[in-house]
Order: sequence, then C-alpha cells, then structure tokens
Amino acid sequence: MDHDVKDVLTTANAAELLGVSTRTAQLWVESGQLPSWKTPGGHRRIPRQAVLDLIETSTSEAPVMQARAIVLAGDGRGDEWRLAGLPGTGLLVAVSEDIATVQGWIAAIPPMLLIIENTDDGPRKKLALAVEKDGRFGRTTIISVAPRNAADPVATGANRVRAKMLPDTAATAAAIVAYLRSAGHGLAKPLAFATPWNEPARLEAVARSGLVGSAPDVAFDRLVRLAAHATHAPIAMFTLITQSEQWFRSRIGFDGEATPRDWAFCNETLVANEFTVLEDLTKLASQAQNPTLSEPHGFRFYAGAPVRDPLGFVLGSICIIDVVPRALDQSEREAMITIADAASNLIHNRILLHGSQDLRGMAQ
Repeated sequence: MDHDVKDVLTTANAAELLGVSTRTAQLWVESGQLPSWKTPGGHRRIPRQAVLDLIETSTSEAPVMQARAIVLAGDGRGDEWRLAGLPGTGLLVAVSEDIATVQGWIAAIPPMLLIIENTDDGPRKKLALAVEKDGRFGRTTIISVAPRNAADPVATGANRVRAKMLPDTAATAAAIVAYLRSAGHGLAKPLAFATPWNEPARLEAVARSGLVGSAPDVAFDRLVRLAAHATHAPIAMFTLITQSEQWFRSRIGFDGEATPRDWAFCNETLVANEFTVLEDLTKLASQAQNPTLSEPHGFRFYAGAPVRDPLGFVLGSICIIDVVPRALDQSEREAMITIADAASNLIHNRILLHGSQDLRGMAQ
C-alpha cells in the first residue's frame, strides 16, 4: 500500500486534527469509524483524507453509536442497576455512580442510551444539560431521572426523556424499558416476531459489516464445526440476521443458505442479548407457528450465543440445533460463549487489518 507521506497521519496526528484525545482516536480506529492500516513495523497509520471526511461528516450526519446503555446511578444504587439491567433493549449496560467515570465512557463514541439519575443534583444536572446540547449525542436517547419528575416517563424532545426516580431501582429500570418499547424503535412497519429496541441501529450494523453474502471463509467454518463438536449437536451455524432473513455465514448439518427471519430462533437471542437456551421448542408459545418444528426438520432444541461487531451490536449468533429436547452442561455453555466471542474477535481483527467495516470478499 503506497501513500504519499503528507497524506498519512499517525494516530496522535489524527487526534490533534480531530480535536480529540489519542485514546479517542484509537477507539474510532478500533470501531472502524476511522480507516487505518499497519506498517511492516506494526505502527498504525491513518489516511489524512479519512480524517477530513470524518470531520466533514460529523458536521452533517449523526455520529456512529455504540450498542451500549450507560447509567449514572444514584448513590448506593449501582449494584441494583447492574442486577436489573435493561432487558429487551439490545444494549450492553455499563453502570457507575461516579460522574468522572461516566464522562470518560461517553467521551469517545456516544452510547445509544444514557440514563442519569438524581438530575436535581447540581453536577449531575450540569452533565445532563451539557450532553443534551452536544451535537455528538444527536442519536443518543438521554433520560434524566429524578424523584420530582412525573410518575410516567415523558418525552421532552426528539431524544430527551424525563422519568421518575423510584425507590425501587428495578421498578425505575422497568418503567424506562416499558417506555422505550412502547415509544417504538423506528421500524417502517411492525414485524411478526419480537425485536430488540435498538433493531434499526442493529440492522444498520449488519449492513455495515458487509458479511451478508460474503464468500465462504474457513476461519468461521472451523468455529462452527467446533461448536457442533463441543456440544455433540447435529446442526451448528453462524447466522446473520437481516430484516427479512437469517443468512448462514457458515453452517454444518443443514442444507440451504438462508431462511425467512420468522423461522429464526436467533430472534430470541437478539432480544435476550445474551447466551440463550431453548430446551424444548414445542413448549414455547413464540415458536408455535414455526414450520421448522414440523417434518422434515423436526427441530426441538436451540442454543445461541451473540456475535457482536466492535460497537457491540449483535449481528447474529453462533448457534446449535438438535431434533430432541435437551439441556447443556456448564462446559458446553462456556464453549458456546467462547466460540461466539472468538467469532466477534475475528470480525474485529479483520476490520482493524483492512481499515473498514466492509468485509465482503475477505476469505482466508
């Protein structure tokens, strides 16, 4: 790869031009937001034009976001927030009671959701107001939570919400999740299956990855075979879930490259946003109409672990299927999660190597 030296920047040079810290620039490189490559000596280099394009884009378009919810919890409520979580949102949840810690988390790439408790407190109110005025958070849903707020969450702007801080932290979290899901997530039309709240952004991430329709890849094939072997399952897959279908990036024990999305057990993994086991599919109301439970397939068991892009969005899963109801022991569960993490890391490393989140044609 030949570049004129004046058109090439170090990470520190890029950070200076962008007006951010070197660490922030590094995070943008890791996420694929800022293209780069490595020199033979292992040093990271960034095209000057890519930096200029990012500066121009940031003035006219909303920035890339992480599939993350950041919670600035009230004093003594952090552990309760970690336990309650935000199920059904599709977001990884990070919780702290420290303002400086949260400021550090949001400095690089904005989260999809920011919850600030006790916003009637001076420093916390100041942080909420500052974020609301910052254009980088134009796509971030910012929820200010305080005891004096109205009983039901209420929108105060396009992406701004006020919610009541209830004595029960789990009840506060549940009220926020209920509001987010009732407010909708911007899909053009309702779907026949459950989806996470962040579904539109997740679909953007799937498209951005370039993995759907990509060439066969022995590295992913090996991971799928390992999943089948580790769990003694007849069928194993690496699925990618688009709006209308599940596409099999790699598979063993199943014919065909894709199925309609409403056949996808991986929808359950997307909503749960964690390793999911369905021990007997015939006992689930959500799968009552799934044609794969009938012959010739006769599926009865599913387990899937999320595969994520560098920004935390779930692209699909490493999953196994069996034709008899069953359970997984602890070692099998750990194997599945480890294999899915390996697939996620493989995607991340290839983005870093090729300086783009478009992985079409990368067969190794």
